[in-house]
Amino acid sequence: MNEINRIQAALRPHLPWHGARLTFLALFLVAVFRVETVNLDKLATVFASRAQSASNHKRLTRFF
Repeated sequence: MNEINRIQAALRPHLPWHGARLTFLALFLVAVFRVETVNLDKLATVFASRAQSASNHKRLTRFF
């Protein structure tokens, strides 16, 4: 979680978004770095600690 907080802190001055959006963007970036792909099915599994994979897939789809 520490890396997510650091990414949020770095993005906050540049993006005047609600905290939930910043959290999602930080989670997305960490997932891309860990999985090394933009496959939404694989990215959704990295979000598993936050919620179920199916809802994370929907969340990623809505984001794009």
